[in-house]
Amino acid sequence: MTLLLVRHGESEGNVEGLIQGQLDKPLTTLGHVQANAVAERLKADGGADRLVSSPLARALQTAEAIGSALGLPVATDNRLMEYHFGELSGLTFAEVVERYPNWSWLIDREDTPGESLPGEEGWASFDARIAEALADLMALEGQTIVVTHGGVIMAAINVALRMHGATSGDGRRARFPIKNCGISELGRDPEGRLILLRHNDACHLPAGTSSVGSS
Repeated sequence: MTLLLVRHGESEGNVEGLIQGQLDKPLTTLGHVQANAVAERLKADGGADRLVSSPLARALQTAEAIGSALGLPVATDNRLMEYHFGELSGLTFAEVVERYPNWSWLIDREDTPGESLPGEEGWASFDARIAEALADLMALEGQTIVVTHGGVIMAAINVALRMHGATSGDGRRARFPIKNCGISELGRDPEGRLILLRHNDACHLPAGTSSVGSS
């Protein structure tokens, strides 16, 4: 049993430098190129048993390209949506820093309390829904491709690496680069423990098309 976690291709929100969260922005032209590239990579690697996606457009469009290449239907799971940033959704990172300097995402020191904003999901709730989805997916037989978002993949990796924020629910977690249409892989060791097998594999992306954006 393995999970292949694929971040969506470049979205319009990535290009605009927005905090997207659950803001539903579609793929750019480059995003479609990236989606087709990761689809061909996954096909060359032998495909998978099933394909599950976040229902947000940037993920679903990426999953549809993969499904077309692999001959797999796309199932959606609302638990795989990105973190809900509430009133931060649609702002640039610079605007967030200016307006909300004490927001929890910007604070790394453990002795500094974070600030929760109107409409924000809350890191404990986010971690709980990702952990639930992860447990259900890891219980399936064979290989599952999961097309989702940078924050979701970071949360899953934190669980696999048993990092502080992922288990305590206090909102502080290790952050990892997650490229658009990069592949990370989770599995289990001989004792049945969740482990990270691969992180941010983007070798399939054509030169000059690799990008990293927010959520």
